[in-house]
Amino acid sequence: MKEYKGWYFPDSEEHFLEHLKQSNSSEYQKAQRYHSFNFLDHKRTAIDVGANVGLWSKDICKIFDEVKLFEPYRLNIECLKKNLENYQNFQIFECALSNKDGIGDLFINDKELGGISLASPQGKFKTTSTQLKKLDDFHFNNIDYIKIDVERYELEVIEGGIMTLKNNNPVLCIEAPRRNKEELSYVKKILTTLENLDYKIVGSLHKEIFLKKNLNR
Repeated sequence: MKEYKGWYFPDSEEHFLEHLKQSNSSEYQKAQRYHSFNFLDHKRTAIDVGANVGLWSKDICKIFDEVKLFEPYRLNIECLKKNLENYQNFQIFECALSNKDGIGDLFINDKELGGISLASPQGKFKTTSTQLKKLDDFHFNNIDYIKIDVERYELEVIEGGIMTLKNNNPVLCIEAPRRNKEELSYVKKILTTLENLDYKIVGSLHKEIFLKKNLNR
């Protein structure tokens, strides 16, 4: 574990450190985070899917009463706990969310641990096994916000949380890059699934899109 600009990272991590260095800031994606918070009606419980080392989680813990964090990779979890040591309003679930229960392969690039994914990537990655759970398995209530950043596995997370989304009205903040036809096609699948649950896009910034239910329908 190493420290940089007040954050703890696994020793092998390079990507986040380079981003923080180039941005001349100690915050990562702060603009996207706080833009998404503007759409909130309540601040009871938030879910951070793909919490990583807590670069989003810390601010989420600042404004919500309770926070549920999902992170499957052991080295990230160790840093996540260290980065959130001044907070007591969170619970960490050491598993990956999917549309099925079981065991899955987690693809890992040690130098870019923000890119960990259950979706098979191109290039050389090492793998480790992780427990898969569906969000609906947890029967969460009073959910006002869900952030999902799981490297092209967002659709599967949503499919495993259909009942949670039906029974709650959270603002959704989803990382959804749209740089080419393949990514645009994948995002379209996500949006089609969410439109069937009465969600509509209310904003976007960089790769993140923000969605909220149309409760007037």
